[in-house]
Amino acid sequence: MKPEPASEADRFLELLRPIERDLELYCRRLIWDPQETLAAIQNAVLRAFAAFDRYHADASFRAWLFKILTREVLTLNRKHARIALHEFQLEPHELEQLAWSEPPDKTTDITPAFAELGETLSEPLMSALKTLSDNERAVLLLRAIANLRYREIAETLEIPIGSVMAYLARARQKMRAAIARANMPNPRPKGGNL
Repeated sequence: MKPEPASEADRFLELLRPIERDLELYCRRLIWDPQETLAAIQNAVLRAFAAFDRYHADASFRAWLFKILTREVLTLNRKHARIALHEFQLEPHELEQLAWSEPPDKTTDITPAFAELGETLSEPLMSALKTLSDNERAVLLLRAIANLRYREIAETLEIPIGSVMAYLARARQKMRAAIARANMPNPRPKGGNL
């Protein structure tokens, strides 16, 4: 008696399970609004499942799904950017210089799923990631988290390989500068005792 062939849903889930964590890590670091992370992942997975009949088994499922997730996140980021045009914007270093009008609430917990991630980034690095352009951040994260090759990143973002290399070089340079700034001691103000 032959075993029954796996359904499309079973085959899809079999391919999805090994990359779920990488999708979440990638999405959390690429998306502007962390509260939209789960919605972005769910929408991307639903879109992928709806288009699964067009997926070719000889292609990389990982790259294919990261492409769908990237499009979903970039759409949400563009929506966030349109809203942010009407908000007061500060650079990360300017924000750090502001004094709190009242102390931050110590009882407020950060998003539990984010806190559980073992690979969380320090606050200065998260701020530095936010300063990268969407393409720089996407290329850096696709390389670092999804471990995609340059060709796969180019296909995912639908840009030339030369652009992938340029975005990656700029992103790495900016992140190195952020790490250097984060490791420097804060300079003391001249001529005063505060």
